[in-house]
Amino acid sequence: MAQQSFGVEPVKLPQSLFQLLLAVALLLAPLTDSAPARTKPDRFDLWKKGALRGANVTQEVAGGELSVLRWWGANLAEIPLTDICDPNPPYAFRPQELAKTDRLVKAAETAGLFVVLTCREGPGRADFNYSYEIWKEAEAQQAYAEMWRRIAAHYRDRGSIVGYDLMCEPHPDEEAKQPLGDWNALAKQITAAVRSVDPDTPILVNSTGWGYPQHFDSLQPTGDPRTVYVVHFYSPKRYTHQRRRNPIAYPGTVPGHVEPEQHWDKKTIGKTLASVRRFQEKYGVAIFAGEFGCARWAPGVVQFLRDQMDLYENWGWSWAYWAFREWDAMDIEKKPDARDRKRYADTPLLRLFKSYFAKNKAFPTTG
Repeated sequence: MAQQSFGVEPVKLPQSLFQLLLAVALLLAPLTDSAPARTKPDRFDLWKKGALRGANVTQEVAGGELSVLRWWGANLAEIPLTDICDPNPPYAFRPQELAKTDRLVKAAETAGLFVVLTCREGPGRADFNYSYEIWKEAEAQQAYAEMWRRIAAHYRDRGSIVGYDLMCEPHPDEEAKQPLGDWNALAKQITAAVRSVDPDTPILVNSTGWGYPQHFDSLQPTGDPRTVYVVHFYSPKRYTHQRRRNPIAYPGTVPGHVEPEQHWDKKTIGKTLASVRRFQEKYGVAIFAGEFGCARWAPGVVQFLRDQMDLYENWGWSWAYWAFREWDAMDIEKKPDARDRKRYADTPLLRLFKSYFAKNKAFPTTG
């Protein structure tokens, strides 16, 4: 159709401005109604590719805050399941507590985040730090597996949920004489309960010994082909949990505490995680660094966390730091000054994590 000027000469845009407007139009095009629908990725494939990067999120975080995590570029929120069952006989299921988790899951979906559900308490485990009843009573283990069957039945159609973390930091080894202290056997029992109602959602299994890497040599695969294995890393603890008045630098020699005194650098971190790498390569499984972090005032903390994340990325691991807006000492929105407890829009640690979140390419297309 011939152009009609209505007595006004058409405006001629400068070539550079025209190119800019064309680029903007191309960027906006996928947002229009005519754009082809994107297919949801296979959730286990995300783990195999090491495509998930985010943070642990506590129940105390307001749901609306999760949009901040997504704005940084994160694509994963690891959300705790708490008090879903009475820890004592008859281990009553508490649907009202599950409803609280529902609200946080929905908030994560609204923000555009994938979700891992991590179980910290349950039958025989009133406090995951100190409870050992689950390693003594077969009824508690059966109830724990049944709890997970009900959780999986509730969430099995939720496409945003990329993992069920069966037990956060199991540590029956601290009570070596417990008659039912075989985490490998219990993990298989819980896995079977989940798979009886949900064949697809990936399952996450920690190593024993608080999920620390040293215990991967005794961990056994469950036999489930859609299972991810989880390591938590806070070594060397004398450095990561250091007091403000006694600074310890990285890289450098760290006094003995949980680990022996030695020089710590990127090579030492890699050696400490060697058992996890052996497990990964021997069984061809996906690995998730489900918790890691460091005191924000630790000298060299940016380099320490960068060295870790470089290794995770090189090895194809997904990861989630501890934790979004939770513990003051490891809050990445706070500056190195331990006395300053305000959150800032720009800190050295936040810049570091944003640079790794920028690698994220996968986000939920629907809730």
